[in-house]
Amino acid sequence: MKLYYFKDPKGNFGDDLNPWLWQQLLGDIFNEHDTDLFVGVGTLLNHRIPDAPAVTVFGSGHGYGELPKQHQHWTFYAVRGPLTAKAFGLAGELAITDPASLTPRFHQYSGPKLHKVSFMPHCESARLGDWAKVCALAGIHYIDPRQPFLQVFDAICQSELLLTEAMHGAILADSFRVPWVPVKAYRHISEYKWQDWLMSVGLKSQFNTLSPVWRGDNHLSTASRLKNQLKRGLRHTPLWQKSWGTPPPQASTSRQIEQTATELRQLCQAKAHLSTDAIFAANTERLLATVQRFKQDQGI
Repeated sequence: MKLYYFKDPKGNFGDDLNPWLWQQLLGDIFNEHDTDLFVGVGTLLNHRIPDAPAVTVFGSGHGYGELPKQHQHWTFYAVRGPLTAKAFGLAGELAITDPASLTPRFHQYSGPKLHKVSFMPHCESARLGDWAKVCALAGIHYIDPRQPFLQVFDAICQSELLLTEAMHGAILADSFRVPWVPVKAYRHISEYKWQDWLMSVGLKSQFNTLSPVWRGDNHLSTASRLKNQLKRGLRHTPLWQKSWGTPPPQASTSRQIEQTATELRQLCQAKAHLSTDAIFAANTERLLATVQRFKQDQGI
């Protein structure tokens, strides 16, 4: 089988943990040259999955893009949550939870708590705004989701509380038994996929909103800056072409950044979440039992 997952060229720990996690669970069963696919951790169940002779799904979720047109021949061992199961017409017992929750079985942190509060944006949000600066102004530790996943794991464990826009930030915090607060600053955050996972761990929650911050064109080349400036000038005129990519908003002002830092600091008092020990243990047991069933089916 070939392990299928999203590979962000700039890094995203929630995707990048796939090869490590599945090697811990299944050993060296994957081959990049195979045509059969194994779809693991991530919001991957959509029309972008390549055609393959066989597709095995283990814990993935739906939330981006359209449903695949052909999935009747797929083998589902588990999906992320009830919303994904419903979308695919699957039995409810297949909605276990995200397999990333098994991480603490293979990675432990025994050091002290170093951060009273940490904030983790979504990886796309980390590209769009200077959240390290916002966190510095707020007096909150910043966790960049684009760092190597083992570093991110430890940074979460070193925190007493995690404010997170990244769903896998919440999943890993919950798994390491670190209380977390869901945050949303940008429109690209999928509430659907969050709710899918929340239902799998017996929780209900609403997002705490945060004003977005923007890098604008500061990190771009001169040509790209000029191109974006031209697009902004033409966007609401008859000369605008629908095929053109939308330019990012202009860079946030110091006042706007300070306002977002104030909002972030206030979120330290928001209601924190943690699934119950009983639900976490039950989900872990079900996932591990499903791993064993898969291994038996594969003769591993």
